[in-house]
Amino acid sequence: MVIDLHEMNRNEAIRFFIDKYNEAFRGGYREEITVIHGYGSSGRGGVIKKELREFLDSHRGYLTYTVATNPGSTLVTPLKAINEMQDMISMEVLEFCRISPKTMDKIKGNFFKKYKNNEINACVKRLVKQGYLTVNLKKNGEVYQTKK
Repeated sequence: MVIDLHEMNRNEAIRFFIDKYNEAFRGGYREEITVIHGYGSSGRGGVIKKELREFLDSHRGYLTYTVATNPGSTLVTPLKAINEMQDMISMEVLEFCRISPKTMDKIKGNFFKKYKNNEINACVKRLVKQGYLTVNLKKNGEVYQTKK
């Protein structure tokens, strides 16, 4: 099975991967999946490749993966379905905190229409614990930023 992420932005690529991965897993597929993400010819070092591998690292309990001999692909072996809601919140929070640090109030304010406060709190706590968000103290309290 092949999942091709070419011609997508990073968010579309991760969402597409989750959808196709879960579709295959729920259909009984347990073999290795070749995920084609490209090697980064845009000059930015493979944005989708980097994002995908960070995502895969944070989901080790759901899958295993190895770097393929072709630098433009990764081999993924499914272990269980990925929790889509949790992953959508994580992706959105990381993207929101990528450019500049945000307070928890700003994060909640940005996502309150889509997610419950306890879901946002749990997501931020998990992302900090996993090392994807850094926490710094500013005069207005703690701020969170996506680790570069």
